[in-house]
Amino acid sequence: MSIRDSRAPRVASTDRRARAGAILAAVIGCVAAFKGLNESVTPPALPILQEHFQVPGSTISWVLTGVLLTGTIATPIVSRLGEVWDKRRTLLGVLAVVAVGTLMSALSVSIEMLIVGQLLQGVGLSTVPLAIGIITDTQSEARTKSANGILIGAIYGSTAAGTMIAGPIADHLSFRWLFWVPFIALVACMVAVWSFVPRSPKNGGQRRGIDVAGSVLLAVGLGCILLGLTFAPDWGWFSPASLLLFAAGLVAVVVFVRVELAVADPLIDLRLMRSFTVVAASGLMFLAGYCINATLISVPIQTQLPASTGYGLGESATVTSVILVTTTLIGLTAPLISLLDRVIGSRLTASIGPSTILGGAVLMLTAGHRGSIAIVFMATLLVIFGLTVSMTQSLNLVVTGVPANKVTEFNGLNFAIQAVAGTVGAQVSGAALTVAGADPGTPPPWSGFVIAWGLSGAIAVVALALVLAVRIPKVSTQ
Repeated sequence: MSIRDSRAPRVASTDRRARAGAILAAVIGCVAAFKGLNESVTPPALPILQEHFQVPGSTISWVLTGVLLTGTIATPIVSRLGEVWDKRRTLLGVLAVVAVGTLMSALSVSIEMLIVGQLLQGVGLSTVPLAIGIITDTQSEARTKSANGILIGAIYGSTAAGTMIAGPIADHLSFRWLFWVPFIALVACMVAVWSFVPRSPKNGGQRRGIDVAGSVLLAVGLGCILLGLTFAPDWGWFSPASLLLFAAGLVAVVVFVRVELAVADPLIDLRLMRSFTVVAASGLMFLAGYCINATLISVPIQTQLPASTGYGLGESATVTSVILVTTTLIGLTAPLISLLDRVIGSRLTASIGPSTILGGAVLMLTAGHRGSIAIVFMATLLVIFGLTVSMTQSLNLVVTGVPANKVTEFNGLNFAIQAVAGTVGAQVSGAALTVAGADPGTPPPWSGFVIAWGLSGAIAVVALALVLAVRIPKVSTQ
């Protein structure tokens, strides 16, 4: 064999690795653009938007609620579309929809136009399962787990960055630049996906379609439940309207499950939920969704309560932001979690997530009443690290327990579960920290924080039990 011939396989191998790296960078860039620039920059600017459009708080809250609502409903359906049609084209379509929504928000002349733009931007949540599906198609299983860690790290890193840059942009430029910057990034992402991401492999020549009945039932079910959770604090949890929404949502979900188990080509193959591996993955995602919003409710309240309460820290909003942004950066350790997965296995690594969250909850329940900023910081750090592990290992468990051609749709379902759990966490914690019938400025008693942290700890125990019940074969790193 000539020297040139011997070099050919090495060159081809290098080219394949470079191509795989470019694909990975493109899809993770899409997720980071949405999570960091579209999703994270708006919340800090809500007071500015409310003042500009002269609307009440109940109206401006739809700027956030709209993203959550459409994202939760669209993600499982779009994920399935990626499996049936083509993940590359579906991702490009999602980026185009989000770009149109971002452009509408940047040019908005009314609150209605802004809310419609945010509703369209919510579809961007489906970039996450689509990115995971593309990674699964183009990387080995071992490299997929490493990429999952990088993806989760990118989500946390971009979220922290987006939160930090939102204030300076809104204060020194205009709130419209909170949308122009993401729009420019989205266009760059579309170019990168078009240039580097290949079309999805064919599903063995099988013709697959969209389960229309399942899609409608899931959309109705999730929509009713989310709307019920959103409006119940104002309407009353046991008001006829709230109960009607919850009942309609639960009925739709039950019918959805029955339909999915009966049809030959379901939107989501729920038969795979018989596997403890898949159930544990969903449990970890529910834990992550619930605890992140529960923490984002309870920590700022306690941090800014007067020190005279005995458990309040009496700190400013700036100190609160420093605590939250600094602890969020622990999410950058996600790539190391995937390396740990290779050393001790998925089950033991996954158990670190709920165990750490439980540790943070126990710390707050036993010492949080002392009013120490160090205790609050450490508990928040433990929870965020636990969330990082839980999300990373949820993705890895799906890779292990679900056929490759169903990874995207199952991750779509899991991110919808996370979004619903996040709404539940925010509303339940908010209710626990609200004194019924008292003046708006009345500080919540410590018992409210005990309930909020206790529920997070209880859910962590359930998730830990699910994870420890999993039996996973050792994965080859070849």
